[in-house]
Amino acid sequence: MLSKNIAQKIVDRVMTALNYSINVIDENGIIIGSGDPSRINDIHEGAQLAFNDCRIVEIDNNIANQLKGVKPGINVPIFFGQKPVGIVGISGDPDDIREQIPLVKSIAELIIEQAEAMSHVQWDRRHREELVFQLINGDFFKEEQLTDIAERFKLDLKLPRIATIIKLFPKHGHKINSDHLNRLVYLLENPERDNIVAIKSVTRKEVVVLKPVKVTNETWSKQNELERIKTLFKRIENDQKYAVKIFLGDYYPNLNGLSQSYLSAKATMEVNERFSSNEKNEFHFYNDAMLPISLHFLKHVTWHADRIKQPYLLLEKHDKKGVLTGTLKSFYQQNCNINATSDALALHRNTIRYRLERICEITDINLFDFNGCVLMYMSLLANVGAKF
Repeated sequence: MLSKNIAQKIVDRVMTALNYSINVIDENGIIIGSGDPSRINDIHEGAQLAFNDCRIVEIDNNIANQLKGVKPGINVPIFFGQKPVGIVGISGDPDDIREQIPLVKSIAELIIEQAEAMSHVQWDRRHREELVFQLINGDFFKEEQLTDIAERFKLDLKLPRIATIIKLFPKHGHKINSDHLNRLVYLLENPERDNIVAIKSVTRKEVVVLKPVKVTNETWSKQNELERIKTLFKRIENDQKYAVKIFLGDYYPNLNGLSQSYLSAKATMEVNERFSSNEKNEFHFYNDAMLPISLHFLKHVTWHADRIKQPYLLLEKHDKKGVLTGTLKSFYQQNCNINATSDALALHRNTIRYRLERICEITDINLFDFNGCVLMYMSLLANVGAKF
């Protein structure tokens, strides 16, 4: 409860307010914090007496000469609750420093209380994070064990949840540190009480949220999540140092499903990371990116991935000015509607059709056939990504 770190904090805080040397002594009479570093780990017999008798001990020059490791001053017990935990000693003539004793004692005990409160907060945070990590890794044997832990934090694990990864990106050359991540965690937990939040990686600036969703007929409402995302964006808009990207996984039932939900959120993030980050808040749903995610995982089957890329690469080779590739991209952006593509490019529909037929000739893929149209779209995505 009274560590060397806390003891030195007491010394530093008091000495900034008072021009006296301060020592903090533990229950064994050992100096563990001091304005004179050479006295650290010395035995202070006057403090031992103050602690054992639980009373203030004043030491003048005569008494100081009779005790080991002692200088003139006043030693006062400090408490946590009703329990004495150590001694604060002020060096100097007792007549000169007696009036300062109440202030020094109050400062010391306040620092101890704050440290104890912070240790509880850190304990709470560590165990919440451990709960999240076990859930997203599927690293547990019995649901009852996790349920017991969650109940301590008044969290309901029976609620349907999806895993969400939130990644921070610096704005305008700012650097992101753990304080920014902790601030984001606070925003995610307040006023929301049912979110289970953990900092996944300080290095990668990632936070994981296991957030409740409303499930109807085994599907969850994306619209509800959009409203919550917009609310979160509004709350972080005033912070000029970072933007966020949000990657929402899919819903899978039961606690075991949270690990699958996390994998789907992670896959969504990995696909998005192929593109350069920007300073704009964004959100991405797994369900909207299933095709590029499928292609993303094809990289582990290189021979097949290379084959899928070939049609678009062949088209690029024959289209030095990019006219045909530009038309193809617009065609898919307009949901394969020739009239809409014509309007988007301000060209006659016959021109669009001619260009599409030319693409068919070069690639030997029929864009007017469903399978061919999908295959060419996959080749496009495999080469240039989901954003084109």
